[in-house]
Parts: sequence; structure tokens; C-alpha cells
Amino acid sequence: MTDGEKLKHYMLPDRNRRFEEVLDRRTSSIRVVVENFHKQHNVDAILRTAEALGIQHYHIVPQPGDGGIFKDITQGCERWVTIHCHDTVEECFSELRGLGFRILAGAFEEGAVRLEDADWRGKVALVFSNEMEGAGPAVLNEADGLFVIPLHGFSQSLNVSVAAGIAINHARRTKEGYGDLETLPDDERRSLLDEWNRKSVRRSVDILEELEKRR
Repeated sequence: MTDGEKLKHYMLPDRNRRFEEVLDRRTSSIRVVVENFHKQHNVDAILRTAEALGIQHYHIVPQPGDGGIFKDITQGCERWVTIHCHDTVEECFSELRGLGFRILAGAFEEGAVRLEDADWRGKVALVFSNEMEGAGPAVLNEADGLFVIPLHGFSQSLNVSVAAGIAINHARRTKEGYGDLETLPDDERRSLLDEWNRKSVRRSVDILEELEKRR
């Protein structure tokens, strides 16, 4: 029996059910990359929105020299999601490709396709970039494709967290239609459930130590 399974008995049944329900909806075939952001609250908003849409893994590339953003992000979001921090776009993209992901970046650039015309099959990582300047040269040069959200009103731009929500929701719904929206692997699911149980039970370390003494 894992530590998480032992702690399950110290949680309310509704809490246990909620964890299972959320894990049922988590997907392993979509990841989110946030790159070169200027404002912390925009990063937080994207992560909150993506988490609500069932995304577990996030890749963060800060502005050059701004390593402090890592600490701020993990303090607010590490409870329920998995965050990967990278020094450069190239490092981030290399890791994602090693895991079998294609990289699609949101960008108002020549060659970008409409959101609905992008190819969402297989594993995809969506990149959202600096809210002021947009995608940088590294993203534009290294991404496998670019997409843009069509706008139909007087406003010619969207808040970046709103754009992220639209794009992630479209990717998820489209992949569900394809039938290739993968859930988390069983081993990762068990690991996350153990982690969430430990974080949810007060004095979990003390409880586990006491249970070990009783063996």
C-alpha cells in the first residue's frame, strides 16, 4: 500500500471522489508552454485556465535573467499541476520533442493558420508568448507550426489568458472528436493521487511515521 492510499482513510469521501474525477479528465496529450512573459498575473491566469481545462503539465521559459519568476509560479500553482522550468526556448522544445510532442505557437505572423485549420492530432504543446511583443525569434524559428485566433469585431487583440483558454479548449474538443485525447498513464495517475493526498492531509508526515511504527 502506498503512502497516498494509507492517507486516503484520513480524508472525507467527497474529497477522494473529487481527486478521482479530476484525474479522469487530465490529459497527457496536450501541454502548455508560457514564454518570455512580462507580467506574473498573466502567467498565473493562463495556468489557472489551463488547469480547469484538464492540463497537467506546464513548461515555463522566463524572460532572460528573470529566474525569480520560477519561485512565484510554483508557490501559487504547484499544488495540483506539474511545472517544468527551462532556461531557453531551445531547451524547452528539445525536451518536448523528446517526449513526442509537436509544438504549435500562437502568433500573428505570416504563415500562421486559423486555429480551426491547425492539425491537432497526436501530442501537441501550445505556446503562448510575451503579452507585449508576442512570440520571439526562437519560438518562430523552432515551432512546428503557428496558429492565430480569428477575430470578428472592432477589437484586434485578446487578453493572453483569454486567448489561451480559447486555444486550449479548441484543441481539447477537437482531439476528443479525433478520438486521440489521451488520459494520464496509470503510473503517473497513481503518483499524483499519492502526492495530492499527502498535500491534503494535515500532519501527513507525522501520520505516516506513526503508521509505520505500528507495523
